Amino acid sequence: MSQARRTFAIHELLKSRKIVPLRTLAEELEVSDRQVKRDIAAMRRDMKAPIEYSRERNGYYYTKPYALCDYGDEKMLLFYLFAQRIAKNLSLMPVVARDLLDTIEDKYLKEYQPILDRISYELADHERFRPGIVKRVLDAMRSGTALGVVYQNAAGERSQRFIEPWHLMNYSGKWYILAWCRSSKEPRTFLLSRIIESMETGEPFEKELDERLLKKYLEESYGIFKLPEAQEMTIRFHEPILPIVRDREWHPKQRMIEATCAGKPCLELTLPVADPIEITYMVLGFAPHAEVVAPKEYRKYWLGRLKEAVKRFPR
Repeated sequence: MSQARRTFAIHELLKSRKIVPLRTLAEELEVSDRQVKRDIAAMRRDMKAPIEYSRERNGYYYTKPYALCDYGDEKMLLFYLFAQRIAKNLSLMPVVARDLLDTIEDKYLKEYQPILDRISYELADHERFRPGIVKRVLDAMRSGTALGVVYQNAAGERSQRFIEPWHLMNYSGKWYILAWCRSSKEPRTFLLSRIIESMETGEPFEKELDERLLKKYLEESYGIFKLPEAQEMTIRFHEPILPIVRDREWHPKQRMIEATCAGKPCLELTLPVADPIEITYMVLGFAPHAEVVAPKEYRKYWLGRLKEAVKRFPR
């Protein structure tokens, strides 16, 4: 029996009885007393489980109601469906072994077998995936050595670069590499699907990984375009989409206020943005019920995209 299953079993026994002797736990789990003690110690440490031992009553018990492990099988079911879906799409996950899915299905999901094909997990659009390039990126990250790549930009122009990969991220179904670019002498974000060729150099990183800078790039601003300095961007939303906007979390540092525009209710969302491109496309997706308010240069950029569309696709 795996540790996860033992954890769920211990939880169920403690939840259903006022107190459970150590010997009873060991017999139910078919393990040694020592293993039960290790499992309980792990639950206390890693899951903050309120488990105590009573010498007087000779057993373990919960000191207060504890529900973290409840619905464990249901969580495993949803994980299984997610893993099954991404196993069919290498652009989202390099490898999901079939035997892993079989093990989950056999050990955890027997009672859900009749309805497995009635639950689905759909994922966003994705781009092509090159497993060989991913392996070289991971090897470069692990060994701390630079990688030579041939990179193709959105216009189809190719260039050769030498990068020092810091972080690999799947964002909205696309893989990105955050790396130190030796050519520009600054951190850059590269779309993995645009790397046409890659080669190992064996050369150690010139730029030591800065954990604080990496955290800033990953957390400080909206979207995948991470630049050193972000500025606040304000978007105004109008009826009838206000309920949708209220229920959506855009960024951990967002601020949302109720406002009035032309006598009608509106919402103003302010969040840190390092590059206007991605969030401008998001705002355009809410047209005609959303507008960029500030800063002025971002509003100008948004209006420019609208004007270009009207000019290019006249009625």
